[in-house]
Amino acid sequence: MSTAITLSKRPSPIAWIRDHIGQRLPWLSLLALLCLTSACSSVRLVYGHLDWWLDHKINNYLDLDGAQEDLLSQRVDEFHRWHRQTQLPRYADFFEEVAGQVDEISGNPKMLEELEQHADALWENSAVMLVDLILPLVLEMDDSQIDQLAENIREEREKSLKKWEKSQRKREKQFRKESERWLGDLTDQQEALIDRQVAAFDFDPKVRDAQRQLWAKTFLGTLRSKPPGYEKTLRELAINPQTLWPPEYQKMHDKLRAQATTLAEEIAGSATPEQLAHLKTTLLKYAADFRILAADTN
Repeated sequence: MSTAITLSKRPSPIAWIRDHIGQRLPWLSLLALLCLTSACSSVRLVYGHLDWWLDHKINNYLDLDGAQEDLLSQRVDEFHRWHRQTQLPRYADFFEEVAGQVDEISGNPKMLEELEQHADALWENSAVMLVDLILPLVLEMDDSQIDQLAENIREEREKSLKKWEKSQRKREKQFRKESERWLGDLTDQQEALIDRQVAAFDFDPKVRDAQRQLWAKTFLGTLRSKPPGYEKTLRELAINPQTLWPPEYQKMHDKLRAQATTLAEEIAGSATPEQLAHLKTTLLKYAADFRILAADTN
């Protein structure tokens, strides 16, 4: 938008969202700002259930007791209200701004880079807010709850590893689906671009898994031992996990980002007038949905 992509960074419960919508084409990653899921068909419908969705996903990691669960629900509701009231108007402004510049996107790599940076900044606001609301719950967990957190992280890591070992053909379809969401029907040339670039992506899921293991070991070790200033350390690990990226993973991340950027630039550069019109209409539709959602006080 995620974000916004970018390579997945966080295996932690407090940053589950960014870990699962991460791999996006730079300018298509704007989708991460819509409803925190790539499968949404209606922004307003899905966003209305954002609090339930977050509560459910976080509970997949945290083994909380009754009082802690109640507090989690309160924190999630607080995040939802904050996001609706303060962030959605900013998303609407951003999408309207992009819609007004659609005709300049084609063949303008610099503009694509600026849009990605803006989207990343918006996404980071939400990630920081969510961490600051949920991390205190994590800090209060007892040893048995930390043990369960470690097991849940391990299971989720293994599931993620299996997902990345799926066929190349499925990844091609996913990239096409996201492109079609914004541009409408793709040309034969654009489909060929996607197939060629996805086939060339240099991604090793085992390298990513090793990075996630290192993060989990460091986070959980700090949570258990509670050294001086551990609260600040855990917050930094949750918000900026890249501080633990090994050189091999950093190299792979940078190469993947460059490949995704090239693909985004090629698709944008080949966009037809009809596709640009479709993109503008879609952006304005989402912006209108954001305005309606932001005005809803229920």
